[in-house]
Amino acid sequence: MKRLLPLFGLAASLPLFLLAAAHYPGGNDRDPVAPGFRFTENYVSALFQPLAINGMENAARPYAVPAILLLGVSMAYMFWAVSRTTEARGTRKTIEIFGIGTAVYTVLGVNTPMHDLLVVIAAVFYAIAALAMLRLLHGAQRGWAVALGVLSLGCLAALAAMRHAGFYPALAPITEWTLFALAALWLAGVYYARTAPAVPASAAKDSGAPR
Repeated sequence: MKRLLPLFGLAASLPLFLLAAAHYPGGNDRDPVAPGFRFTENYVSALFQPLAINGMENAARPYAVPAILLLGVSMAYMFWAVSRTTEARGTRKTIEIFGIGTAVYTVLGVNTPMHDLLVVIAAVFYAIAALAMLRLLHGAQRGWAVALGVLSLGCLAALAAMRHAGFYPALAPITEWTLFALAALWLAGVYYARTAPAVPASAAKDSGAPR
C-alpha cells in the first residue's frame, strides 16, 4: 500500500488542476480579456498568480497550489525511489539530485516572482535526470519506457524552441501542458515497474513447475 501512495498523490493532483482551470477568471497572453482558462492558450503558471491576466482576483489559486504541491512531492519521492533501484552510483545520484531538484524548482517556479529563472532551472534539471533514467532503462531493456522518456525530452526541446527561439510560439501553452502530463506519466510508469516486489526464485520456479 505504501508503494502506491505517490501514485495516489499524483492522481489526486489531476482533479485539483481541473478545478483550478474551471475557476480561472480569464485572460491569456494573446487575449487579456478572453473568458475562462484554455489549455491551448494559458500556461500552467497562470493558475498560480494572485491576479488573473484579465485583472480579476485569481480564484484558481486555492486549487492550484495544493495541486502542484501534491504533484511535486509525489514526483520527488518517485525520482528518489527509482534512483534506489540501481547500484551504479553515478546514475543513482544523478536521478536523485536532479530529479528531486526538478520537483522543487517546478513548485517554486510557479509560485514565486522568479518564475522565468526557476522554470529554466527545473527544465535543465529534468533533462539531466531524464537522461540518467534513460540510461538506466536502456540497460534494463524496457523499450516502452525508453520511448516515452525520449518523447518527453523531445517535448521539452520543442517547448524551449517555442519559448526562447520564437518557433511556433502559439503552440507553447499546450506543449507545456503536454510535457507536464508526459513527464508525470513516464515517471509513474517507471516507478511502478522498478519498485515492483521481487519474486523469489523459488516461487518463480514453483509457479512454472507442472502440477
